[in-house]
Amino acid sequence: MKRGSTDSRGAEKRSAVGGVLLFGLFQLACAAGFGALCTIPELPRWLEILFTTLAVGCLGLVLPVLWALNIRIKEIGCAQSDLN
Repeated sequence: MKRGSTDSRGAEKRSAVGGVLLFGLFQLACAAGFGALCTIPELPRWLEILFTTLAVGCLGLVLPVLWALNIRIKEIGCAQSDLN
């Protein structure tokens, strides 16, 4: 097995995980922002519901991305085992 192929697969995995981490941090920041908007005094009820829904939606987007990351890591692992 070539040393370069192992490094390449590791780099692909790190890249995929790094992208998901950045996406997750962005979604967390958005959810925190919408959550902070919910604390505005005398905010109409419909706006409070909207901001809460948006915050939950931002956090909910992380689950399909984690699922896709799992599939991608398996693809990288299968490609690595094909080289052996």
